[in-house]
Amino acid sequence: MTEFLNSLDNNLRKQLDYYQQLAELEKDKQQALVQNEIQEIDRITAQEEKILFEVSHLENERLNWAGFFAKETGKKAEEITLADLEQTYPQLAEVHRELETVITELRELHETNTKLLQNAVKLVNFTMQALTNEKQTTYTKPTNKEGQTQSTLNLFDKSI
Repeated sequence: MTEFLNSLDNNLRKQLDYYQQLAELEKDKQQALVQNEIQEIDRITAQEEKILFEVSHLENERLNWAGFFAKETGKKAEEITLADLEQTYPQLAEVHRELETVITELRELHETNTKLLQNAVKLVNFTMQALTNEKQTTYTKPTNKEGQTQSTLNLFDKSI
């Protein structure tokens, strides 16, 4: 039993380490987004993909142990949470708290980065509208739904 518990603890600590690395990369990505460094964003994203690949392997390994601990606790493997295991095996409490902390931080960083990306897309769309001299008509066709307008994109100013 101790061997399985130690293996699970090692697995969770490896995942924790990877999640901490992801949090640092998200912070770096945030700076790259603010400074509009596209190559840096690409480099960071490639690193994140490698880490997520490793995390997925560790997660599959953890799910195998869930089957073992399901037999021990009398629950189904897919229903077992780390909080459940912590009640039976208090030595998992520390890694559980650390995982919750880093995952919360990752979620917040990801939400902020998503908003930064959405704002960048809006800026690009606005710039494209300005550059292409997009014209929106003041009427709608009877077949159009209410609120839809027709627009024509012109790459060249034809008003000579």
